[in-house]
Amino acid sequence: MPKFNTKEEYEKWKAQKLEDAKNRIDAASEQTKIIDQPLEVKFINASSRNAGMIITIIVLFVSLIIVLFYTLILKDQKSGNEFAQKTREKSDSSVNQSKGSADIAKAPDFAETLSSPAANSKSWPDIMQQAKRSVVVIKTSNSIGSGFVISPDGIIVTNSHVIRDFTEVEVIFNSNASKKASIIKRGTIPVDIAILKVAGDNFEYLTLADSNYCKEGEEVVAIGAPHSLSGTITKGIVSYCNRRLKDEFQDIVYIQTDTPISPGNSGGPLINKKGEVIGMLTWKIVRSGFEGLNFAITSNVINSFRDGRLDKIEESAKKVYEEKSKIISDYRDRLRLIWMNEYTSYYDKIAGMVAKGAISVEQGTQILYSAAAPPPGFSSIPDWLTHLAESVIKGEMTENQAYNLIKNSFTS
Repeated sequence: MPKFNTKEEYEKWKAQKLEDAKNRIDAASEQTKIIDQPLEVKFINASSRNAGMIITIIVLFVSLIIVLFYTLILKDQKSGNEFAQKTREKSDSSVNQSKGSADIAKAPDFAETLSSPAANSKSWPDIMQQAKRSVVVIKTSNSIGSGFVISPDGIIVTNSHVIRDFTEVEVIFNSNASKKASIIKRGTIPVDIAILKVAGDNFEYLTLADSNYCKEGEEVVAIGAPHSLSGTITKGIVSYCNRRLKDEFQDIVYIQTDTPISPGNSGGPLINKKGEVIGMLTWKIVRSGFEGLNFAITSNVINSFRDGRLDKIEESAKKVYEEKSKIISDYRDRLRLIWMNEYTSYYDKIAGMVAKGAISVEQGTQILYSAAAPPPGFSSIPDWLTHLAESVIKGEMTENQAYNLIKNSFTS
């Protein structure tokens, strides 16, 4: 206890001590109250914690997507606006530079692009249905071939060997309408082209392509009347674009194709995927072991013939043709004798069967009548024999093949 000088100092110190003790008691009482209060503790189980975390992640992910979405939209809008602005500026610049000129180029818009040929290329069936309306049958008194219209005023192209020496032929259209055609120009083989004309106008026609753009391997289609079956369509590819087979006639260019053709296809068009004519079917190699060797005179050669650019070649061709005609005529006479010998032997065989009662007279007569009929696509036996003779002379078949065709035409 400290020392006090006066009683007042003691009383003051005592009062302070009492106050301090009271304060300590009050403080202790408050602590006791806090400790005595029940402790409330809320426990969060594992599933609740996970659920909370999942919800938090989902909210963050959705928020991120929304932010990215609006960012991209704003970016696209900005890019689109910039592109549109640049396009307008470029267009305005082009128009200003071309102002006063009649040849102002306009860039195609999206709608024009959709309507362009590249965007709306037709299928083969669509092309063929349209092309068939311009393909015709060329008919003479002793032959049938094909041809096609190349202008709205009725100009028709076919092979020279189809019309031979006739001055007028019959043209049968896809609609079965028939018209007489006059001969405007006739080439001499190997310039195997003839130009015809029928009266009238507004004919549907085919366009002659630039055959310089022929592509080997591209698909092509032939339309014609093989064996008198008009409107027949066959399909193949271009095997070779610029085939030259005669040294003395290098300007006569052929497209080689594996597209199937038969007698009666001569003069018909070879058509590309654009619906244009790239060649005129003319001849094929017919030999054992050879398949798909067919040839079409190119469209450019046809145009050269029309324009008179092949006139000099024509003069040379006529001389060669006259020489070959004599050879063909002589060889045809040989084939005619072979045919007569075969027919005589066949006649004796059928007559013997009738005599023995194996067949009736009517049956025998019908068999001999059929044997004397020409093969399909030919109007007579002489016409067929001429064809065989020409094929042998051209090297398209051998003599043995021609002989076998004659022999096999007589079957019992």
